[in-house]
Amino acid sequence: MRLLPALLGISLSGAACGGGSSPTAPAPLARTVTLVAFLDENRNGQLDGPESIRIPGVEITFGAASGRTAAPTGEVALNVVSTAQSLSVATSSLPPYHRAPETAVVTPPASGPLNVPVTLPLGAGAAPGVVLAFGDSITNGQSGVGDGRGYSGQLERMLGAHFGRALVINDGVDSSSSERGDSRILDSLTGGRPAFTLILYGTNDWADARCQSPPCFTVDSLRSMVRKVKAQGGFPFVGTLLMTNVGTDFRATPQRNSWIVAMNAEIRRMAVEEDVVLADLHRAFELSPLQNSELFADYIHPSAAGYRLLAETWFTAITRRP
Repeated sequence: MRLLPALLGISLSGAACGGGSSPTAPAPLARTVTLVAFLDENRNGQLDGPESIRIPGVEITFGAASGRTAAPTGEVALNVVSTAQSLSVATSSLPPYHRAPETAVVTPPASGPLNVPVTLPLGAGAAPGVVLAFGDSITNGQSGVGDGRGYSGQLERMLGAHFGRALVINDGVDSSSSERGDSRILDSLTGGRPAFTLILYGTNDWADARCQSPPCFTVDSLRSMVRKVKAQGGFPFVGTLLMTNVGTDFRATPQRNSWIVAMNAEIRRMAVEEDVVLADLHRAFELSPLQNSELFADYIHPSAAGYRLLAETWFTAITRRP
């Protein structure tokens, strides 16, 4: 009986000439690999024990697969083949000021996660995970309104749930002007060593006779604060000024709100010039479905709902690239 070559597993070309091409190699097996985006605090490319900050929302592409990391683990599970392939991170998906690792060809580990280092080029005077809430009484908060800590307590909880670790220092001084803020910020930066400083100053400048026409000294003070934060190795965020709750008392007037609108235009311009992230708090209050009577506890200070909105707006500024 004559058997067909195919049944014998013999290549006709190989049988005829004693050589020829090798059998086709089996395709690489696919498996699930967990990738972890972490803040590489010492920038050595390795996940070290103390490095507990994770980066959610990061778009990672590994070979033909891609996905976004989750909060607060910074993890994404991708189905990939077990061979060396390109690993890249979309910079646009990172929080402000963070940097993606260079695209590289990587072989997935035989077991365990694949750690993806994200860096934040902080100077020696700044500590990862520390946020300084810097401003006047609007930052400081009021007794009996919310938790009494302004927006800082809520923001700390939100950032902790997002990154896995966060400390927000409330450094608001009641009735202080932007000049006072500029004069004290170096001490605050030295003491707190924040990675991020959230600057909300200028509201009280309205009462200064020199500030009848913007930008007066407010924008120069803010610019100086921004540069001092950068010089200390941290990263600044600047907030626009809130409107006043017109009609509550003599201090809340339409004229003051017109001044605030003009001042915010100057603040936005300065933020672009200094390449600093802007948190448009004024705009957030404008777009809120709540009325001013619900957002404010008095003529200028937010209510509990207003502070919640401030925390949410600062959180968005910190976690999402503009």
